Amino acid sequence: MANPELSRRQSHPRLTIIAVVLMLLLGAIIIFLDRDQVRQLPARAEWNYLGIALGSIAFAYLFESASLVVMLRVFGVELDKYYLFRVGLVSSVLANLVALPASLALRLLVLGRHGVGQSRVVGSSLLLSYLKNLVFYALVPAGLVYIIFTYPMAFGGVAIMVWIIAVLIVAIVVATFITFNSRVRTFILTVLGRIWHFLTRRNIEAPLNNFENAVAEGINSLRKKHIFAPLLAGFVVGDVAAMIAGLYFCFKALGIPVHLGVLITGFNFGITLTIISFIPGDLGVQEATIAGILVIFGVPFSQGVLGAILFRVLYYFVPYIVSLGFYWNLLKETRQKPDEAGRS
Repeated sequence: MANPELSRRQSHPRLTIIAVVLMLLLGAIIIFLDRDQVRQLPARAEWNYLGIALGSIAFAYLFESASLVVMLRVFGVELDKYYLFRVGLVSSVLANLVALPASLALRLLVLGRHGVGQSRVVGSSLLLSYLKNLVFYALVPAGLVYIIFTYPMAFGGVAIMVWIIAVLIVAIVVATFITFNSRVRTFILTVLGRIWHFLTRRNIEAPLNNFENAVAEGINSLRKKHIFAPLLAGFVVGDVAAMIAGLYFCFKALGIPVHLGVLITGFNFGITLTIISFIPGDLGVQEATIAGILVIFGVPFSQGVLGAILFRVLYYFVPYIVSLGFYWNLLKETRQKPDEAGRS
């Protein structure tokens, strides 16, 4: 009989190979369709910026892994911090390459072996993901304001920009209020539980209550232990800043001139649209969005896509290959006694 765990392990390399092949195929098509523009890139390229891009991406993953360690501490998980850092590194790579559920499944597997409750793992993961996305969304209005004051636009364009900014700000405020208000959060979970029961005839009230209790405990801990808040904010902001810096230096390496404010806006719109994407790893959605935004400001579409593809290779695929050793070690440690693995 086939081993389900082995099948899951083998599926990740296959998915990575398929994704790389698709990206190479997409790049080849773009190069062929716009070969005149692409021919000009080698003369302008400054490949020394690739090292800076890789360094920025390395810092992004370091910050992201450290933020998970702090968040798990907020939720009362007292395992060895170096072990949690490895869990954060591998799960962050999976979250970026595949999706958050893949990352969450790994955390549930390895942390569950040490007695960490599912509600704590899910609560800490979702809250951390929310905080990171909050930074992304907050940068979109900032980027749009930059564009309004930097690029000449017709009145209609300015009005649309202002409308988008207002909607985003309202959405951020509402989402933050729901996340940190216990009564509203409990009400929404209750409604979701009743809808789920109506559709499936299954009662999930107990898991939802456990989840709510874990989230409430984590938020209370975040408010009481003041050292956690600045640490978490610093790591999350550092993660996003290093990620955007990596994208910026990818375009610099290709010799594609792009204003930082425009790049941030295009990138954050790409991140926003990936939330509603059903494609594993959001393959192509982020690239097309970034390139589409850059086209509005005079960057050829082919150059925008190539810059975004280079970023995907450096930010998504390279860390996955580097993290494979950590991934196998974590899975091997789950077969040991939990106390032995936690101290390793």
